[in-house]
Amino acid sequence: MYYENKKDKPYGIALILLMLVVIIVLLLSLVKRVENNYLSLTDSKSLETTGTDTTVSDFSPQNLAKNAGYSVVGVSKLNEKNTSIFVENSEEKLGMGSGIILSSNGLILSNYETTGGEGETCFVTLKNGVIYPADVKWANYDLDISIIKISAENLLFLTSGDSNNVEIGDKFYILSNSTGYEFNETFNEVLISKTETTLKISNEDKTTYAEDVIKINLDILPIYNGGAILNENGEVFGIASSKLNSIIPINRVKNIINKLKEDENYKEAYLGIHGFDNNVLKYLVSDYSLKIGIYVEKIDEQSPVNGEVLLGDIITKIDDYELSTFQELSEYLYLKTPKDKVNLTIIRGTKEINIEAILKENPRLL
Repeated sequence: MYYENKKDKPYGIALILLMLVVIIVLLLSLVKRVENNYLSLTDSKSLETTGTDTTVSDFSPQNLAKNAGYSVVGVSKLNEKNTSIFVENSEEKLGMGSGIILSSNGLILSNYETTGGEGETCFVTLKNGVIYPADVKWANYDLDISIIKISAENLLFLTSGDSNNVEIGDKFYILSNSTGYEFNETFNEVLISKTETTLKISNEDKTTYAEDVIKINLDILPIYNGGAILNENGEVFGIASSKLNSIIPINRVKNIINKLKEDENYKEAYLGIHGFDNNVLKYLVSDYSLKIGIYVEKIDEQSPVNGEVLLGDIITKIDDYELSTFQELSEYLYLKTPKDKVNLTIIRGTKEINIEAILKENPRLL
């Protein structure tokens, strides 16, 4: 009997060793899983600070929403959490909306209705829950857009597309953070239904113009306010405005963004002219045959050309740059600074007139 037990002893030791190996493998697997979970949590908290753009290389709607979602942030006039979830229609009542991070150092495109005007303060919530105060660096009431700045570095940001190439029927995606703090993101496929549209908006005794906005096949409700209009590569083609029920094309602000990257104290040059593009001139001026020109319907009292440029004038050039849309005029002016001189070529009736103007700083008397 003793002999038999001694003979079986090596098998028992082998079995024990095998069990120990299995236990060690299981423990190592468990440690690896815990480590991966920890790293995943850490990455999700620090993903906003990778310093790269969020262009999508392998497209799917899921990938687009996931990747771009880190750069579509919550914007609000409030600086507290757990508020909007308890308020019905909180986007309207509490002034909450979205913003689009467009630079690694914290330049964010949003809506005037959400952020307020230049010099005001609002608050930005990143996807990791961190809240930053933001200064409004530039704003345009008529277009319902603003550019704000937070003190942060190495942020994930979205790159800009070329909205001049947008055509009716083009497919895009709208991504917004609909409730600010809770990050209840909203994602939808949309089609372009109208391009380069000028909206004339009359409120009580005030008339404003939103030139060259884009329409989509979707009503832009407050939950979409400040949402990014994206192509399949994750490039931004515009920002949504529920106030205008329209998309403001990204080309309207590209030059402003670039100027603010160079100098946060950039001041916008101002001409103070509003009106309609060449594509509606045939309805306003029956005998107008040129393929260029923008029609002047309103001149601000503070305009440097008030009294020189008249209602009904058609501006065909600024300096040597031919004009067909107000967006082209805006893009050119954004490259200028106050006190710069420009020359306007105008058709008035059958005459061509040249007017020199000294640009002012935008007064923002709203």
